[in-house]
Amino acid sequence: MTRTQSLWWGTLTLTVAALLARGLGMVYRVLLARYLGAEGLGLFQMVFPFYITLVTLVAAGMPVAVSQMAAEGRAAPADLWRDARRLTLWPALILMVLVVALSRPLATVLYQRPDLARLLVALTPALFMVAIGSVLRGLFIARQAMVIPAISQVLEQSVRIVLLMAALAAGVLPFALDGPILAAWLIPVGEFASLAVLWIGRASSGLSGRPRAASVTRGLLALAAPVTLSRLLASLVGLAEASLIPLRLEASGLSSDAAVRYFGQLMGMAFPLIFFPTALTFSLATNLVPAVARSLADARAVRRRAEEAMRGTAIWACPVTALLVMLGNRLDDLLFRTTLPGYMFLPLALGGFFMYFDIILAGLLRGLGRTEVPLTNSLIAASLQLGLIVLFGGEPGLGPPVITLAMATGFFVSFVLDLRALERVGGIRLPWIDGLTRPLLAAGLASLSVPLFTRLLVPTGLWLTTLGALFGAGGFYLILIRALGVRLRMT
Repeated sequence: MTRTQSLWWGTLTLTVAALLARGLGMVYRVLLARYLGAEGLGLFQMVFPFYITLVTLVAAGMPVAVSQMAAEGRAAPADLWRDARRLTLWPALILMVLVVALSRPLATVLYQRPDLARLLVALTPALFMVAIGSVLRGLFIARQAMVIPAISQVLEQSVRIVLLMAALAAGVLPFALDGPILAAWLIPVGEFASLAVLWIGRASSGLSGRPRAASVTRGLLALAAPVTLSRLLASLVGLAEASLIPLRLEASGLSSDAAVRYFGQLMGMAFPLIFFPTALTFSLATNLVPAVARSLADARAVRRRAEEAMRGTAIWACPVTALLVMLGNRLDDLLFRTTLPGYMFLPLALGGFFMYFDIILAGLLRGLGRTEVPLTNSLIAASLQLGLIVLFGGEPGLGPPVITLAMATGFFVSFVLDLRALERVGGIRLPWIDGLTRPLLAAGLASLSVPLFTRLLVPTGLWLTTLGALFGAGGFYLILIRALGVRLRMT
């Protein structure tokens, strides 16, 4: 198997696992939405970005740092395991103590709701599992041994679904905070299941023998810090959004309950569909970091990997965006039993198109060793996004559409900045016209078939009509790209 084939095989393994995990995650969110309602889901979504911020502080950059150092042969797995574990466990333990001690003041300051304090406490045990699991995941990635991490992702979601369904069957979900608190407790339970799989399979990560070299902490920090800062920025943006958006919506004229419901619909119903396709792009970006790092001495190999990553993303992103535009609202109605307004879903679907490519661009830049560049660009895009929310999100009657437009604008700006950076620091000009023209044409033609399939299948009921249109248009797209000669060169 060639290097490029190995890249795509590892990506395929992670993608299948991510799709399974996200599909299970979608089932989990559907169950939550059905039993919590938009308001209960909104409360859970308000505290979840705080948990993501804690996870980012603990371990966000560690898988990238560990995988890159191992792939480049700069440290043995046993040495990386020793030092990386210390770098993640200590922050995790400190943050767990602080959150438990300060949960009520934090809930009051962040959300003006002291009753959310116990949700913050319920999430904290997951940090311990994440700290250890992130290091093991990095070692697996370095060896492109993706099966164990894939199984861990699927099991994590499966455990949450089984336990949630058991709780629902037992009638443990009445109203108010009882539902969100159960959802919060299921986060560390799922992380424990994931860590158990990684721990059992750790022999496949190359972790054997005793540490021999001196400390590799400095090298790990040098690689992990920019990635952590970049992802910390994204998580802080999510935290700011969870605090600001309900307040700005209230300023625009919505009641407090209506603002929380809108936030629940936005983050708990619309965003899951937009982010579902990132199963491929995140998997590919994860594999690109060590793959590009190994090829730094060969500029042509790096350029070839970048071009194939872009082409592969185009083949996926074009039809997904077209189908989300055509069927997104219908899917949300089926899954969550709510009809989202067009001004909420359409901008996010179009912005998501640029986000899918931006994830790949950021992965390429990190593989080139320029981890600070995506950080800077994310900072600029996030500042613009939050600025638009603060300035215009409270306008009477305009708050909801302005907020979704601001988010879509942030996706687009980050994409443009990372694209220019790749050309400037890496000397790589991606063949956008050649790579996008045929997938866009095929996706456009396939999307035109959606109304036809929908009309033909109306007598079968809403579920079969939607799924039939989805798979029918998807199948038509596959025929079209084959007829147009779209191929991924594997060597």
